[in-house]
Amino acid sequence: MINNFFTAEIGSTIWNMRHAKSDTDLFRVYVASTEEILKGTANTRSKFTQKDNVDIAIHEIGKVVDMLTKGNLNFLIGVMSPLTVSIAEPPLTSFYFKLRDIVKENISKNCYHSIHGLAVHNYKKYIENGKDDSERRCNKILRVLVFGKTLLDTGKLEFKPFKEGVHDDIEAWIYQLDEAYKYSLLPEKPDEKTYRDWLYEIRRYEWELEKEK
Repeated sequence: MINNFFTAEIGSTIWNMRHAKSDTDLFRVYVASTEEILKGTANTRSKFTQKDNVDIAIHEIGKVVDMLTKGNLNFLIGVMSPLTVSIAEPPLTSFYFKLRDIVKENISKNCYHSIHGLAVHNYKKYIENGKDDSERRCNKILRVLVFGKTLLDTGKLEFKPFKEGVHDDIEAWIYQLDEAYKYSLLPEKPDEKTYRDWLYEIRRYEWELEKEK
């Protein structure tokens, strides 16, 4: 088992929106024992921990690949974060950068559903219900919408801050995201085989490590 394949920061820091009360959000990935995977005994459930204002989401690499093929926003951000906290030693380092290359080469329109769903959910939960309609909350929703529109328009992952956001901005940007999806030239879905081939290789490598022990 490779306990810490890589860890990346995914919170406000990567969006250049950190403030004094910001938590630190980390995305950690491990590779389960291949023997246990083959036997069906591996526990690959995602885990979430919180301590001293540090929130850590921990995912098994198989779950990561599944979510990437579905265009899940949280996993796209986790793998493609511009702030890597730690990476396993070589040759696992090369597996990490290869995965990032695969993501870059396989950006597709299916990311829209996760981005749109998250933005609308948070808009209804916080803004419409009056639970938290602050500028800060608006900015957090808007940064995701801008990220999504840029991704659909250009295929590029750009982590840019949003400032001085208001309620009306969110509705306008949801519309822009919808239009970007409608006219995007990206493929509908990524090349899943490329992801699966990569997953096979890292599992095979982990298996070789196990046999050497």
